[in-house]
Amino acid sequence: MVVRFAAALGWRPVVVDDRDRFLTKDRFPEADGFVSLSRPLEAAERAGVDHRTFVVVMSHNYLRDKDYIRSFLGTDVAYIGSLGPRKRLDSVLTDLAKEGVEASEGDLEKIYAPAGLDVGAEGPEEVAWSILAEVLAVRAGRRAGFLRDRKGHIHPRSDAAAGPASPAVPTSTEASVGAA
Repeated sequence: MVVRFAAALGWRPVVVDDRDRFLTKDRFPEADGFVSLSRPLEAAERAGVDHRTFVVVMSHNYLRDKDYIRSFLGTDVAYIGSLGPRKRLDSVLTDLAKEGVEASEGDLEKIYAPAGLDVGAEGPEEVAWSILAEVLAVRAGRRAGFLRDRKGHIHPRSDAAAGPASPAVPTSTEASVGAA
């Protein structure tokens, strides 16, 4: 669902996996591309990430997720979302530290676990929208929340005399999805 909804937002979702059987157009018809790996540790390097890359790690396997997260630490990605409870991420980070890989403060600021906004999401579709809503908030530098509680303008204005700001146009952001 994350890949489908990311594509609907005009992004270019790329599915990254070390299991070729998951890298198919039948499984992910909206994917802009696929990156096949021999090991999850190659994910960041092989996917070609930059500051416009938003990563969602969702292999449902602890050791695989640990290696995907490790791969993206120290990179320029804007967001690393991980499915599962915060306690699981804490265990991943503890295990990585025991292996000599310490997440920097910058890394910790861009890791979100559990991924998604707290909107009471139930089921895969709602969870996917919750995750993508969080990605949108991070991309816009917003904390998310109810618009009714926002003070001032909803959209940023570059020049009040110029009239209403033009609507935001999605950039060609890649949503790298580590494992299916």
